[in-house]
Amino acid sequence: MDIVPIEVFAIAVEIPFASPLGFHQAKIEEFGGKICHAQTGLNLRPDQIRLRRTDELYNYELIAQFFGENGTLVRNAAGVKFSIRNGRTAADWTIIQENLMRFYQIMEFEPTTVSMLVAHVHAKFPSLEERDEYLAKFSAGPLIARPAALGYVQIADWEKEVRVLIEQSNQVPQSVFVVWETQFINSQDWETFLATLPVVMENSANLFSLGFEPFRQTL
Repeated sequence: MDIVPIEVFAIAVEIPFASPLGFHQAKIEEFGGKICHAQTGLNLRPDQIRLRRTDELYNYELIAQFFGENGTLVRNAAGVKFSIRNGRTAADWTIIQENLMRFYQIMEFEPTTVSMLVAHVHAKFPSLEERDEYLAKFSAGPLIARPAALGYVQIADWEKEVRVLIEQSNQVPQSVFVVWETQFINSQDWETFLATLPVVMENSANLFSLGFEPFRQTL
C-alpha cells in the first residue's frame, strides 16, 4: 500500500430541506445572528454576510464567506450548503470539524433529513514516476491515457455507500486527487460523528491500496 502525505484538503455538505422554507418561516435575521455569535456560532462579522431577496416568499439567498473566502455558507428556500477548502494542517482540520459541529447545532435539522457530503484531498507521492506507477494499476489497457480508480465501497458502521474517485491531480505536482461522496442522516451525535470522518475516508481509500500520513502539524 502506498502511504502519502496530504497537501490540501476540503469538505462540503449540502442539505435539502424536507420542504421549501419561505423567507419569514426561515427567520433569516435570527439565523444571521446565530452564525455571527462568537461562542456558539461561526464567529462571522456582519460584513461577511450578504442577502439577495427578490420576492416575499421563496426567492432569497443568504451567502456568507469567511476564512479568507475559503469558507462558504449558502442558504436559500430549498436548502443549505456549507464548505471549507484549502485546509493543510491538523489545526485546519480541527477548525473545520469545530465549525461543522456548530453549523449542525445551529441548523437543528429534522432527523429524517439527509446530508450529502463531498470531501477531497490532493496527496503527494515522492516522485512523478511513483505517482504514475500507482495510477497505472487501474489502467484497463494501453489506450487509456490517464488511468483512474472509481468505486463504491461499504465501510463498517457507515450507513451509506462511499463513492471514491482517485485520479491525477491537476493542482499539485506528483499528486493524486481523491474525492469521496456519501450521505448520512442528520440524527448524529455531531461531536463524535464528525471526528470519525477522516477515518471513514482513509478506510475507503485503503481499499484502493492508498493510505495517508497523519495531517501535518505545520506547513
